[in-house]
This record gives sequence, C-alpha cells and structure tokens, in this order.
Amino acid sequence: MTEAGRSTMRGVVIAAGAGVTLASALTWRSENWPIYAVFVLLSFLVHLPAVEVLPHVPLPVAELVTNIAFLYIGGPAIIVLRFIPPIVFASIPGQFRLRWRVRLFGHMDGIADDSTAAVAADWSAWTLGLGARSAVVWALLPAGNAVDHPGVMLLGEVVGYAVAGLLVLLPIYSFRPFLREARQGTPLYMVVEDMGLIVLLTVTPFVFLVVYGYRTHGLLGASIWSLAALGLHFVLRRLNDRRLRVEEQNRHLEDLQRELAHSERLSAIGKMSSVVSHQILQQLGVIGLYADLIGHADESGASAERLERARANARAIEQALDSVNGVLRDLLVFSKDQRLNVYEHALSTVVDEAIESCRPAAAERTVALRTDVPADLRLSLDKLKIRQALANLVRNAIEASPTTGEVAVRATAEDGWVEVAVADRGPGIAAGERDAVFAPFFTTKEQGTGLGLAIAREFVRAHGGDLRLADTPGPGATFVVRLPCGGAASPSRGSHGS
Repeated sequence: MTEAGRSTMRGVVIAAGAGVTLASALTWRSENWPIYAVFVLLSFLVHLPAVEVLPHVPLPVAELVTNIAFLYIGGPAIIVLRFIPPIVFASIPGQFRLRWRVRLFGHMDGIADDSTAAVAADWSAWTLGLGARSAVVWALLPAGNAVDHPGVMLLGEVVGYAVAGLLVLLPIYSFRPFLREARQGTPLYMVVEDMGLIVLLTVTPFVFLVVYGYRTHGLLGASIWSLAALGLHFVLRRLNDRRLRVEEQNRHLEDLQRELAHSERLSAIGKMSSVVSHQILQQLGVIGLYADLIGHADESGASAERLERARANARAIEQALDSVNGVLRDLLVFSKDQRLNVYEHALSTVVDEAIESCRPAAAERTVALRTDVPADLRLSLDKLKIRQALANLVRNAIEASPTTGEVAVRATAEDGWVEVAVADRGPGIAAGERDAVFAPFFTTKEQGTGLGLAIAREFVRAHGGDLRLADTPGPGATFVVRLPCGGAASPSRGSHGS
C-alpha cells in the first residue's frame, strides 16, 4: 500500500472514531453522574499498569476491564470519559508523562511509527470496538440497560472484539501486535487466535464480574471488581517475568552447550595430539628422507634414469605434504564452531560436486563412482558442509574398495526426510567397531586422522539430521545421511555413472 493510501485509510478510521466519541458525548445523562465520577476515578487508578499478556503484546488489562464493564453500566458516555486520564497524564511532566509515552509508543518492536496520526488511529480502533458494543446494546435493548441481560452483553463482546480485530488488519497503526507471527498462518487466523486467548484469559470474564458486582452491590461492587482486575494484572506480570527468566536461562544454556561442544572438540584434539603429532612427524620424516635422496643422488647412470628417480622422490614428497595438509585441514574443520549458512540447493548438484572432488582418488584406484539422485529434489542446507560430509564418506568408500570396485551414491525422499546412502564393496566394518567408527580420531588406516566420519556426522546433525551405518547384507559398508526435507515433491529420478 502506498503512503498516500495508508494516510487516507488512517484518516477515515480516525474520523470514524471521532464520530463515535462525539455521539457518545451526546448521550450524557445527568442522573448518571455518580457512575461517571466513579469511572473517572477508577480509570486514574488502573490506567498506567500494563502487562505482556502475549510475547511482545503488552496490554493495560485493568483499564480494558473498567472501560468495557462501565460501558454496559453507564452507557456510551463512557467512551468520551475514558479520554480524561490519558489527557491528564500526558500533560504532567516528569516520570508520569514518561511512563505514559512508553505505554503509548513502546508496545511493539514491529512497525516503528509513533506519529500522532498513528496513535490516534490506535485509539480510534479501540473506540470503534466500544461503539460496536453500544450499537448492539441499543439495537436489542432500546432502553439501553444491559446489566440485566448477560446474553446481550455476550453478543456485544463478540461484535466488539470482531470489529477491533478486523481493524488491526489494516496497515495504518503504530503497532500491530496480532500480526507478529503472520508468516506462520493467515493474518486473520492469527488475529482470531490471539484475541481469543486475550478474551479467555483476561478481559471478558472480569467484565461480567464487574457488572455482576454492580447488580448486587451497586457502584461499590463494580469498583471492587474493577480494582480486583489489578490482581489479574500482577498475576500475569509475575507469569510473564517468569517466562522472560526461563527464556533467558534457555538462551544461557544454549550458549553453554555451544561452548561445551566447542570445548569437547578442543579437548578431544588435545587428548589425541600425540597421535596427530606422530602422523605429522612421520610424514615430515618421509619428506626429509626423500629430500636427502634428491640432494645426494647418485650421479652414475644415464641422465634419464637419474631424472626419473628425482621425479619419483619429488612425487613422494608431494604425497607426504598432501597427507600433512589433510591432517591439518581435518583438525581445523573439527575444531571450528559449526555455524550454518543455509540456502536452498538442488541435492544432485551437491552430490555431483562431492563426487568430483573425489574423482582423482577414484581414478588412482580405478574405482567406479555411480550416483542415483532425484533430479528435482531441493533442500535447505549449508552446501559447503553437506558437500564435505558426503565427500568424506565417498573418499572413505573409495579407500575401502578393492581395485576396479564401485562406490554407489543413492538418494531417496520419503515421509518428509531425505536419505543419501554411500555404499562400497570393501571388507565392511567389523561388528566390534560399528559404534566406534564415528568417534573422533578412531581409524583403522595407517595414514588416517580418524576425523572424516566424525566431521561428517557433526555437519549432518547440525542440519537436524543424522549419519548412521546401515545394516546391509553382503560385503561392503553403507553409510546413510538422513536430512529433514521441507515437503519435497515426488522427484523424477535420473542416474549416471563413471
């Protein structure tokens, strides 16, 4: 909506509210002056306290109760009288005025509009809700006496909240408390749900109690029940303070859990530093050995033969350096705080990139790589982390496969989950090692760091999924990555191999 359209709509609502207020002033009855005087006095007492009845939705519960209940007791003139306390408080300098401005403009962290027009629109919406209640009473009870007709009051409440709730849908207010979760449902549904909760827990039950007090004990009974609404205010405030403390404790616990997980990773690295140091020193020894062979190469023999020996020694040094880099890279990845950068990606693309990074290792062992992944299956994930997790699994499968073997990567989607299986035809995993293979630094390979599967499982679990070793008949091992799928459609399947 354009700003001009918003201003026009806001002007219409303010004009309608002003009209209802003027009409209520014309209903003044001199014989009701005790009711009006008691209402104004009570309004000063209950006006300022506001409580957060819903997260980020503070409401002056006691004031709402008094306004609505005395509307049924004293008639529409209450609508204009309810403006007296805010006008007086707004004219007082110092702390009272500050609290009033905070109450008026500090409701929400949503639409940050504290203009006079926006605030007037807020008050007009509430005024129109009160006017709708009065219209119901005067339409069904020409005498205007609703105290002895609870059914009419109930209908008036329904109509009043419906009008106020529908007006909240208009994008013209300084705050829109009932639309804070609109992404999770339609705006109208959220309005009905939130207003229903507020009516059930706070306002309407006390409105009927105030009216009942007036019927049984006159203005004294109505006053007592209006002030009793402050008790509800303090109960709700206590519950809200407790909720805030629990939320803060939960945030603190989450921070502690992240720190603990990070510390556990670092602790695991510290405990296994001797193993890693041994691997690095071993490779450095290899590098030194071949470098010495190059430096003291036998000058006898043909030039071509000496050059070939030098090249072989250089390749051995490169392999040793690659091994050292792999150890350091795994340590760095394992020790990082695993924060996700999530976007929607085609799973087939992620799998293909993981396969491509492992293709040189597969070619060296003449292992065939085959994939069977839904072509149109898309997931919200951190592409780099899932790609690395799959690459770790494929690389392990290649190393475990016999020469001229095959590694198959297959993905399926079912019941809101996606499973990616990486299968090889190697010797498999011994029964006593099935639970230990995911432990950091556990390895059965001479040159392995034992971090590949640990990193893969951690990346997958960070996405809300899991990595497990499947029970499959026959030789080989099958590792299954299970990831949550946001309602993926039935995919068309496509496969390719190499």
